Amino acid sequence: MKILIVKLSSLGDVLHLFPAISDLRRNFPEAEIHWLVEPAFAEVAGWHSAIDKVIPVALRAQKKIWWKIPSLLMRLRKMLQVERYDIVLDAQGLFKSAIMARLADAPVYGFHADSAREWVAARFYQKTAKVIDGLHVIEKNRQLVAQTFLIEQPREIDYGLEKFRQQRTKTELTAELKEMTKQPCVVLLHGTTWSSKYWPEAFWAELITSFTQQGWRCLLPWGNEAELQRANRLQEAGGELAKVLPKLSLTELMNVLIQAQSFVSVESGIGHLAAALDVSGVMLHGPTSPDYSGILGKRCQHITSGVNCSPCFKRNCPIIDKSNVPPCQQRITPQQVLLRMKKLVA
Repeated sequence: MKILIVKLSSLGDVLHLFPAISDLRRNFPEAEIHWLVEPAFAEVAGWHSAIDKVIPVALRAQKKIWWKIPSLLMRLRKMLQVERYDIVLDAQGLFKSAIMARLADAPVYGFHADSAREWVAARFYQKTAKVIDGLHVIEKNRQLVAQTFLIEQPREIDYGLEKFRQQRTKTELTAELKEMTKQPCVVLLHGTTWSSKYWPEAFWAELITSFTQQGWRCLLPWGNEAELQRANRLQEAGGELAKVLPKLSLTELMNVLIQAQSFVSVESGIGHLAAALDVSGVMLHGPTSPDYSGILGKRCQHITSGVNCSPCFKRNCPIIDKSNVPPCQQRITPQQVLLRMKKLVA
């Protein structure tokens, strides 16, 4: 059997599908499984041990040159139909992902209209799964696979990353990174694309001061110019025990995280990856909820704000005050994080 998975983005969404892919592989060990995904997340999709081939499709890049989309879809259609898939699973549940799934000219499975993110997507499926509201997103994806493929869902959760983790553990770090990680260190994942997930820079600085007083080195990764500038400012707050990491690929950053003692992260895809790789850490949930999107069954501690408006799951806080910091993020204090970290280290 040859199966095509359609899950285009984002980093967290791709990772949340991993346990469902593991369930699929366990029940169909001989199946050939391919994944259609945006190029930015193709590297991560290929980390799952069950994925035989990753097919990047740059749909996002066409937004500003929309008139080129038809030719892109024509090329994609030709490419997919050559593969002769038996089944296509659209795990995104969007109109655009359903359209792309249909290009393979094979039966398409997906969420029922009541469960899909966009109900119209279900119109394109030959078989659907109706999943109850309120489930964790990982369990929602596993239910999709269990119902549409008529398989029994295992009790345990497998992210399919053990082989990748073993490879990373054996990977030799550069001399610079080896020097940075030779003593107990904590990786601080401060970057986020949601303004509502922004944890105050003053809180990060206070946390770094507390960590360095414990003798822990603080490593500061970055992915863009704004994050680099913030990392440089935070490095000054931490003194000699705070270090800004060089520009790293996602795989290189995972190599560092696996060598680290722990991590602290706003709710982000990279934080979820670290947790799925069984790195101990603390994740801060302001506008989100660990009951919906946290990594299950791993050594990640989750801190929520407890404010009445949280979780709102909104990219931009609608009630932000003059401090320009969402109330839910102001409520999570550096002292709370430090106490959780001490327990993890102990």
